[in-house]
Amino acid sequence: MKRRIPLLLSLLPLALGLGVYWQLWRGWADGFEATLAAWFPGRQVQVTGFPYRLEAEFLDVKREHAGATSMGMAVGRLRLNRGPWRPELTVLQGQQVALAASAAGLAARINAPSATASLNLDAGRLERLSIVLPGARGNFGLGPDFMAERLELHARERAGVNDGDPASPRQSPAMPPRGQLVVAATGLTLGQGAAISLAADVTVRGASRLADYRRWAAGGGSLDALITGTDATGELFRLEASVVPLGSGTRLAGTITTICPLSVQAALNGTPAPAEQRLRAPIRLALETALPAGGAVALSGLPADLATRPRRGQLPACPKLR
Repeated sequence: MKRRIPLLLSLLPLALGLGVYWQLWRGWADGFEATLAAWFPGRQVQVTGFPYRLEAEFLDVKREHAGATSMGMAVGRLRLNRGPWRPELTVLQGQQVALAASAAGLAARINAPSATASLNLDAGRLERLSIVLPGARGNFGLGPDFMAERLELHARERAGVNDGDPASPRQSPAMPPRGQLVVAATGLTLGQGAAISLAADVTVRGASRLADYRRWAAGGGSLDALITGTDATGELFRLEASVVPLGSGTRLAGTITTICPLSVQAALNGTPAPAEQRLRAPIRLALETALPAGGAVALSGLPADLATRPRRGQLPACPKLR
């Protein structure tokens, strides 16, 4: 006759396993609480989410950093969570989000009803910060206010050759890359302009790690920017420029390749956009300006025969860009 194992005895291994896992989870939760206490000083932190995640929630969050570069964040409700085995990755969800940043005389701000973000840190180094903001409004720091159906911001720290990273060779004779910012916007309108899609890729170069703006500016730091604007018919313009610190502001110099040169010129100068058909072949214009936008925009290279160049009459006219 088979002997039956008592039910309580059969459940003992499961109870022991849960007890061990609870102790492990509690240790991970304590570590997350310590991290959040450092991120949000003065806040009472309570981590929940057993057994699958670590999660905490805050109301009316405000964080500011003032200095040569200033950054600020205000969130009506903020939820942060991690997987127990992924301490380097934090996922954030916010409601009533306001972001602000200023440097070199430029001040950008973004507001959105909600946002999702992921923050990946490795030994204090920013591997990636990604933020998605549906229904974003604000100002990029120059030009008119904007609205976007969807705005994405992706930032990461890049190791330069001085950090001994063989995967990051020197790409500039002056300075190696130290950081990168990627911006993607759909349904973007600038002021009273038509809706377009915008993509920007900015590489930050410097002599050392990006820890101090003054040191970066004084040490020959610069930005390499590639910005494209498109609509349903294709690319409208492509801006390739370098930006360098200049006293309390910055200097931008580069080129704009476009099939709508007069519309681009009007957008840069803040003047009414003329009626213009798209060129069959794009032209390249030289651009130079001092920022913030108090400096005049010097745009040169408009050909003398622009009025007689072939146009794409079967396509819609060039959109109003601002």
